[in-house]
Amino acid sequence: MLGQVAALGTAACWAAGSYLFTIAARRLGSLTLNQARITLALVFLSAFTFAARGTAWAPEAAPRQILFLVVSGLVGLTLGDWAYFRALVAIGPRLGTLLMTLAPPLTAILAVPVLHERLSWVGIAGMAVTIAGVGWVVLERSAVPIPRGHRVLGVAMGALGSLGQAVGLILSKIGMGNEIDPLPATAIRMAAATAGIWLVAGLSRRARNVRLLRTDRTARLAVLGACLLGPVTGVWLSLVAVRLTEAGIAATLMSTTPVLVLPLVMFVGRERVSPRAAFGALVAVAGVGMLFLR
Repeated sequence: MLGQVAALGTAACWAAGSYLFTIAARRLGSLTLNQARITLALVFLSAFTFAARGTAWAPEAAPRQILFLVVSGLVGLTLGDWAYFRALVAIGPRLGTLLMTLAPPLTAILAVPVLHERLSWVGIAGMAVTIAGVGWVVLERSAVPIPRGHRVLGVAMGALGSLGQAVGLILSKIGMGNEIDPLPATAIRMAAATAGIWLVAGLSRRARNVRLLRTDRTARLAVLGACLLGPVTGVWLSLVAVRLTEAGIAATLMSTTPVLVLPLVMFVGRERVSPRAAFGALVAVAGVGMLFLR
């Protein structure tokens, strides 16, 4: 059961991390936040990997496996997480994390041709239920209205973030195979993502915006806490889950983040969550369960 426990731990880390990331993203911007948190995560993961394995991170890895992990980091962490943070800024952590439940159906679709997994009619029904649950909540009129432009942008960015996560998960599973341990695999992905985000920030002339952390204590603490929960502990646990159990089961349990984030936005953020929103989140997660626990 270690893989399943790791997947639930991932969901809990991502729920708490999403709330903190929302605070930081609204103060720094999504690109600067991703730049800061990925760099900080690489420092932590490098230290942990060095302590556990010395200077040889993954001597057993073939060049092809390294390439898959590198591309997985660029797609899942550089592109996917940037889009996810844009969604958090536009529509908040409750709707932002809910849109990420689209990642498991996308993972299932990709796993059919890439990993040669089968998709039954029950799985297809699970996709439909998940999309219905997400749509039910997204189309709800919020007690605190979200401007139409923000809602459209947030939904588009959330969908793009889900696609990035799905592709990254598939590529990381291929890259790890049965040889590479999840810890160095996470560090390799994070190193690639760090190079990618600094390149993007440099080309857009926003690399220096990371200096805002020096003067904004709230953003600095939020980034630090969210970094430890998300890209360090959360991403590592997600790879442990993928390594020790089927990709579908791992993605299902990790998709419970929208349910776990509800108590945070209610009791910490003082956000009113309607019965429709709570029911829609449960329906979306139930659909993911149908998809992978068939």
